[in-house]
Amino acid sequence: MKIKEQIHVFWRDCIIRFLVGGYFAFSAVVCLQYGIKHLKGFDPNLPQIYFISNALSGFSMGLFSLTIAGLYALRLPAVSKFAGTFPAIASFLGAYMMWPLILIGPCKDLPLWARMVSCFLIMVSNILAVWILFWLGRSFSILPEGRKLVTRGPYALVRNPLYFVEMLGILGIAINFLSWQAVLLFILQTAMQFVRIHYEEKVLKESFPEYEAYAAQTWRVIPYLY
Repeated sequence: MKIKEQIHVFWRDCIIRFLVGGYFAFSAVVCLQYGIKHLKGFDPNLPQIYFISNALSGFSMGLFSLTIAGLYALRLPAVSKFAGTFPAIASFLGAYMMWPLILIGPCKDLPLWARMVSCFLIMVSNILAVWILFWLGRSFSILPEGRKLVTRGPYALVRNPLYFVEMLGILGIAINFLSWQAVLLFILQTAMQFVRIHYEEKVLKESFPEYEAYAAQTWRVIPYLY
């Protein structure tokens, strides 16, 4: 690689780290403020568990976003990438397709038990995601890229554990915003997650010769099912 091209790649990577890391750092602040707001906003007319569950889900989302921000700043250089516009679009849609629901707002008539289930799924999803990211470490990426093959921890059982727990969180969000739009976006985002998996596994297979043997011994997404 020529020096001029190396400089171009270096600055492009720095800009991506800054933009994506900054976005998740901002998201972390918003989520943490959401959690604090619910801790301070007790209403005697509503059960305390309503505020506690919302606060915990906010803190867990904030912790997840903060972890992503840190990993993006420290991630390893990519060994290989999947070229093309569609894989990139599918990756972003698989990660952020539920965001338009903010414009609609949560379902106001949602029963308390359903709201509790929603908060529980979001909280558990984010806590598990942080644990999985601990094992994935500096190999993390939103786009289908190969940095380092991780086969330990949760990756010893499932090849894509992060996508699995993200789907739990997406389900929690869909319940909280329960509407036909939420159901449609949930189906579409889940489909995009499987598209992401397809391209990511293809990159890893081409980048790491040992990937095929690893794939033969592990489940793709759901332990003992798929």
